[in-house]
Amino acid sequence: MGAFGCGSLAPQASTPPVLGIDWGRAASVERPANYEETVSPTYQAKHPILRIQGQATMADLIGLPKGGFVSVGYAPPDWVPVAWTSADGNRWAFHATLDETDFTFPLSLAVGGDGTVVAVGRSGREPIAWTTKDGIDWQRHTVAILGGDGTAERMTAVVGGPSGFVAGGSVGPELFERHARFWRSADGIDWTPVADDRVAFANAEVRAITRLGNGFVAVGVVGTAQEHTGAVAWTSPDGATWTRVDDHALDGGEAVAVAPAPWGGVIAVGATVGRQNAAAWISPDGRSWTRAPDEASRQHSGGFAWMTDVVAIGDQVIGVGDVQGLQRGTAVSWVTRDGLTWAMSLEAPVQEGAEFYAITPGGAGAFAVGAFGAPDSYVPEVWVTPGR
Repeated sequence: MGAFGCGSLAPQASTPPVLGIDWGRAASVERPANYEETVSPTYQAKHPILRIQGQATMADLIGLPKGGFVSVGYAPPDWVPVAWTSADGNRWAFHATLDETDFTFPLSLAVGGDGTVVAVGRSGREPIAWTTKDGIDWQRHTVAILGGDGTAERMTAVVGGPSGFVAGGSVGPELFERHARFWRSADGIDWTPVADDRVAFANAEVRAITRLGNGFVAVGVVGTAQEHTGAVAWTSPDGATWTRVDDHALDGGEAVAVAPAPWGGVIAVGATVGRQNAAAWISPDGRSWTRAPDEASRQHSGGFAWMTDVVAIGDQVIGVGDVQGLQRGTAVSWVTRDGLTWAMSLEAPVQEGAEFYAITPGGAGAFAVGAFGAPDSYVPEVWVTPGR
């Protein structure tokens, strides 16, 4: 298909690779054990997902203060949480020691001022957190909740800083309406739920949180779990009190990631409802938002385009995500210097049939984690930019 509307950032064959435009695979990513050799034919027949060897999903990654990287995710057949570590981002070792509880999903990572890494997610119907110093040895921590009626609660996002951690998520059934939740922790071990706000948290789920100055900005989605109707934002001076922002610029969107922008304020990314277009928003303070105008570079002739994460490197921002036609997607990225006009990456064989889930700075540029083989299988993979 070619350059997907890359514009002036698209490199020629003889030019050096471009950050955020050109991608290569990491040298190696260790996979879980071959389930096909450890389960009976009967069990295998009931779990056809295991017909592909070494499946797992890398959901998020983060750089360690003293060097190296950590990624977390989950693996079938029982959906247990797993982790990977890498000294250089190029070779990744697999660790099946994060937790042994079934149906447990770590979704987001953050690092605190003392170097403690926190992962948050869910275990069955309960929110859960883990801490580690090295990504190999993890400790599981129960997270306090407000409710007591057995309704499922989940952590979906976390951010760290000198004074501790702030996490967000939701309470509500697997389908239908959800209600936003926030938590605070000084050390990632003991968590205190933020008091409920029936107006500010109504009909919403937190998807991402970032620091802005001494405060916080969070973004998320509104609507039911199976049918989002728009995006929403919140601001907080301390992580304990939150003000809801229902800006019209967020209407009809799904905001799933947010980061500080190099030009000031914050940038959020996601998609339009239905994922027909990858979407982006900028804000000077989290209280007023501007949506990037629709442009060809954030659309796809196959029908779907969306962003899953965003990061600032130097004076530019890289958003990662996917485009999709009839079935299998292609992992792609977008680059911007103002948040309003974006250039899409080239299509390369290393990105075909793959999905980008998260990105972090590292090495000479950045690393992204995700999987390839979806929707029939999910094999963990790491990519690097710039790369051929």
